[in-house]
Amino acid sequence: MMNEKIAPELQEYWAELDYTTPSAIQNSVYDLMKAGRDVVGISPTGTGKTVAYTLPSLEQIEPKAGVQLLILTPSQELAVQVASVVKEWSSQLGLEVQTIIGGANKVRQIDNLKKKPEIIVGTTGRILEIAETKKLKLHQVKTVILDEADQLLEQEQLKTVRQLMSKIPGERQMGFFSATSNELMEDLAKWFNVDPEWIDVTEEDESKGKVLHAYIETPTRKRVEIIRRLTRMEGFKALIFVNNVANLTQAFEKLQYEGISVAVLHSEKYKTERQHALQQFRDGKVDLLLTTDVASRGLDIRGLPYVIQYDLPMSKESYIHRSGRTARMGQTGTVLTLVNDRERREFKKIIAALEITITPLYLYAGELVTERPEIEESTALEAKTKQKGKAKKIKTKEKRETPKKSKAPSLLSVTKDSQTEQPVGLDKKKKHKKKPNKNKGARKPKKE
Repeated sequence: MMNEKIAPELQEYWAELDYTTPSAIQNSVYDLMKAGRDVVGISPTGTGKTVAYTLPSLEQIEPKAGVQLLILTPSQELAVQVASVVKEWSSQLGLEVQTIIGGANKVRQIDNLKKKPEIIVGTTGRILEIAETKKLKLHQVKTVILDEADQLLEQEQLKTVRQLMSKIPGERQMGFFSATSNELMEDLAKWFNVDPEWIDVTEEDESKGKVLHAYIETPTRKRVEIIRRLTRMEGFKALIFVNNVANLTQAFEKLQYEGISVAVLHSEKYKTERQHALQQFRDGKVDLLLTTDVASRGLDIRGLPYVIQYDLPMSKESYIHRSGRTARMGQTGTVLTLVNDRERREFKKIIAALEITITPLYLYAGELVTERPEIEESTALEAKTKQKGKAKKIKTKEKRETPKKSKAPSLLSVTKDSQTEQPVGLDKKKKHKKKPNKNKGARKPKKE
């Protein structure tokens, strides 16, 4: 077992955290990474990949000898989370960790380098930016880890990663970790001159919790109403994925208007706002966190019972990463997708490619049920509203047809023979009497 091979200081901390059996990815990559081999590690979300690459990497670091471990992530949030985990373990060995991410104060980040950290965790763009100022020296780097490697190797980020790697010695170890892979990961030899050992434990890993994959069919215009009704369920807490910022903002404003505790996290927010929203959600101060795919990778939100897809994921990989935010490390969770009739067919195609069983659910009487009710709650509510409206109209009509009591005689009355209103005191026949010519006014005599 991997935990029996790690340094004594790390073994003590392992026991302190009440960790038991290492996960499949932790066991599989330890010896390879400790020996300095290049590794690709593919494992389901929530199976301890951060610890898997951190422990063997830390054991190769020489204290006070410059930056030797570089961990790259695709987002600021993931960098902060990874750095938090790495700091816990590195402190057992007396090693210093620094986080360098975009959106933060660059001058302060440069100043913190005076502490001479052995480990840098951050986003590629900002690390490259500081490295080019010569304030961050990377010539001592022994190991480079790409966390969520498939995203970091997409075309828009690959160029930046390669630029950064050009500042690092050619003789270095590389680790590529993710829950999914893409075609670009097949070309690692071309991009980075490596021949990595591929470790994919997706099938054998048993640490993943039980997930219910389900959907509710509902018109797009009623999705906010569905979420509002879901929040009435006991213990409901959800990370809600929306495909674009415009739709996210609109849903946020409607939910906030309804008095629901909700926060937002997307790329257009400032770093401090994003961190605050995420921390509020983690601390249970808000029940809902609306986000784009910026939060779909790597984020660990412990005890999260629901992931809701307000919009369909753009790909099967997106579905995997979104659903991975719940049921982490043996827990249970539900991934609930909201679809209309047209989207339901497209959604089933995505699910079929993942070989996942999908369950239709219905929201009835404040609960999620698997059988369609005879009268769904929403339908019953609409029928009740219509019935009330109809009764109100009848009552108003009766009130309108009943003549008001008045001391003075009414000028209008309804005859028994006709429903047409007639002037009071006039003979019915006079209605057709030919009217005399009206006085057109006096005319001036013509001048002769």
